[in-house]
Amino acid sequence: MPSDPSPFSAPLRLGLPPRTTPLPEPTTRPSVNATRSIRDLAGRSAIWRQPSQLRQEYEMVVGEEIVATLRWRKNVGTPAAARPPDGTWSFKAAGFLNPRVTIRLPNSDYDFAVFRPCNTGEGVLEAMADQRFQWRCVNFWQNTWAFFDPEGDRLLTIKPDAAGLKLGAQLNVELKASAHQEIGYLVVLGWYLMVLMAEDAVAGQPGGA
Repeated sequence: MPSDPSPFSAPLRLGLPPRTTPLPEPTTRPSVNATRSIRDLAGRSAIWRQPSQLRQEYEMVVGEEIVATLRWRKNVGTPAAARPPDGTWSFKAAGFLNPRVTIRLPNSDYDFAVFRPCNTGEGVLEAMADQRFQWRCVNFWQNTWAFFDPEGDRLLTIKPDAAGLKLGAQLNVELKASAHQEIGYLVVLGWYLMVLMAEDAVAGQPGGA
């Protein structure tokens, strides 16, 4: 039987509307981490892609450069590790009555940022210095999501790629994002949440895991 939807579930529709062309694949193997910081991507676009459908690993690619990676520690569960040029972070979804995604530094038990979702999939990222960033759906099809800063300005937008069996997305980072040191893990957190929602959508279908 399909499992109950988690608090991170949302009406994510990866196939609406369908893309007319798939996201471009680089012709050569990208280099790794030539970008000094994700903040350097302000005003630019990137692609999240899954190199292999057999592994829960994702790459954020700009041109021919792999800027960041996100890898689940196991093929089941929610713990994942991100390696962008800014550092290394771990992400983990936990809690039922008090659902949240925690973000930590390597080998640390301290949650330096916590995302708290509501039952629509939207939510708030609570960062240091009492900073709060809203995560919201921004289109009618409910398949495009964005983070907003405390002033209500959009910092980044993620739209899933509907082509093929592997997960992927188009990422747009706004110019104002460069003013926020949190943008590095916000970019990765946004994709982490999209993967969780996609998995819940599959599990909720007849015959899903």
